[in-house]
Amino acid sequence: MSKVYGYCRVSTSGQNISTQRQLLRQYDENVKLIEDKATGRTREREGLTKLLNTLHDGDTIVITRIDRIARNVKDLLLIAEEFEAKGVTFVILDLNGDRVNTSTPMGKFMITVLGAVAELEINTLDEKRKLGMQLARENGKHIGRKADLTPEDPSVQEAIRKYLEGKIPVTLICEQHNINRMKFYRLLKRHGITKG
Repeated sequence: MSKVYGYCRVSTSGQNISTQRQLLRQYDENVKLIEDKATGRTREREGLTKLLNTLHDGDTIVITRIDRIARNVKDLLLIAEEFEAKGVTFVILDLNGDRVNTSTPMGKFMITVLGAVAELEINTLDEKRKLGMQLARENGKHIGRKADLTPEDPSVQEAIRKYLEGKIPVTLICEQHNINRMKFYRLLKRHGITKG
């Protein structure tokens, strides 16, 4: 017999889960609640994993809002695909004031539209990022991680001088000048500075 599962999540133990429980019970008084206390940033949530392993063809999963189950639209679509593959109906009680139910043509359409919007957004951001990097390069700007140490820095110049003298170990030089040892070695290598 098919079952209705309600998935609730709060990101901190201080947050209240009772509103979600109430809304899910209003949808179906016999709803079986599965709850998580975890951040939405990770898919590794005990309750969600348990839910995905419990679902069978014909079951329904209900959530109050998208952010209760997914980190972003891309994540939501992956979860919705898993539900569809299992033959599970997915219901979102509040998507900007609308209810989405994937057992209806309109619900399926809305999930598809969300997918298209997410893909467009990712592609647009990627194009903007590439264009921005190209313009920066054309204007002679450095792209990538900034080198933290520069030979122009007086403290670094002093550290290089001491290094070339060879009287004190590099570890001590770096401690004296509050410089990261690995970054100092990288700087020496980058500028071909050796003790001769």
